[in-house]
Amino acid sequence: MGKKLQYLFFFLQTFLTRHKSVLFLSFFLGFLITAISRIIFPYLTSALESKTETIGIIGQFNESSLPLSIENKISMGLTHLLASGEASPAAALSWKTNDKGNIYTITLDNSLKWHDGKEFTASDVVYQLKGAQFKVITKNILEIDLTDPYSPLPVLLSHPLIREGLIGLGPYVVTKENFKGDTLTELILTPQKKESLPILRYRFYNNSKDAVLAFKLGEINTIESLNNPGEFLSWKNAEIEETTKYDLYTGVFFNLDNPNFKEKEVRQALSYAISPIDSYEKALTPISPLSWGYSKRIRLYSYDPESALKILSKSPLASDSSQLTISTFPSLLSTAQKVKDSWGKVGVKSKIKVSTDIPDNFDVMILSQRIPPDPDQYQYWESNQDQTNITGYSNPKIDKLLEDGRREQDIEKRKKIYADFQRYLVDDAPVVFLYYPKNYTVVRK
Repeated sequence: MGKKLQYLFFFLQTFLTRHKSVLFLSFFLGFLITAISRIIFPYLTSALESKTETIGIIGQFNESSLPLSIENKISMGLTHLLASGEASPAAALSWKTNDKGNIYTITLDNSLKWHDGKEFTASDVVYQLKGAQFKVITKNILEIDLTDPYSPLPVLLSHPLIREGLIGLGPYVVTKENFKGDTLTELILTPQKKESLPILRYRFYNNSKDAVLAFKLGEINTIESLNNPGEFLSWKNAEIEETTKYDLYTGVFFNLDNPNFKEKEVRQALSYAISPIDSYEKALTPISPLSWGYSKRIRLYSYDPESALKILSKSPLASDSSQLTISTFPSLLSTAQKVKDSWGKVGVKSKIKVSTDIPDNFDVMILSQRIPPDPDQYQYWESNQDQTNITGYSNPKIDKLLEDGRREQDIEKRKKIYADFQRYLVDDAPVVFLYYPKNYTVVRK
């Protein structure tokens, strides 16, 4: 036994002597690799986790009423909208109209396939458009017959095509849905090409308070479309992305049935009296400044309280017994207060009434109105549009321009029509254009 131990001792001694450099180097490398792994492991884990983005969306939605931002990831329309509001090819390769402008012939991209592998054909195109009849000519030729010429049609065809079960044509496939009753609580989108895009997990919240709490608890890493960044401004581990919404404007809408607003000079004076709303970009017309149809050849209502006071001092609004009611929504209460203060400085007394909808009979209403991507404003300002022309505005010249604008196919002629429309409408001042609202996206660093 003793000889065996002695042999083992000499063997180890000789082995360590001969290989001590190799053993030392192996030990050192092992120690170094372990140390480096402990340092970079959290970053590797974070990189893997970053392939899934968890996003909070505020609002109640179901399969048929998803936010457009999500629908655009699942699928595409026949056309795609450029920032200018012009339609460009998407699922449709091209389109043309007849001389009258009431028949559109559309050539489809039949190389596209639905998420379930089915070929995309003309019979798959379904849009609910009043006065439009869809005819399948061949599997890749579609004809749309309209009751009347309508030049904005290609813009309407930009809405994403989605089959039952949220099957689309886009880069993302819906892989999971969770519901509470008929309302979506979670939606997971997986990219078809996984190496290029992250997985998107959307979670839906009834209000911003619930979404903010979920962010604090770590349930989501992003909140989209907040109206106010609030307490996140002081968070060191949150980035705030500010976006001006050029598809909306906030304005002061006059009820033109009210005798106080019969004279346009009074409406113009009330426009001059409102001081600029800080931190917002001023809106000048009802058409987006990004649009091809936008025109600056208009009256500019720069802040001018002295001129406003001269005009309004001769108006019934200056009498001691006169008082306007400014109706608005809770989210625009601060804007209403600024308008009230501005009018008070030129002798116009007013009070604020907060409402959850547009009252049947109001003096002035402060609200945000959506700007359609095409400059067609028929629904808002044509005199017979009782449900959407909330001011009751009526001007035969404006009616004619709106009719011509939606019939004309030549874009240069349409530009002239909508330049005239903006010039006459802004001069008439049925609304004070205040500003373009903002949205905020909060992202965890």
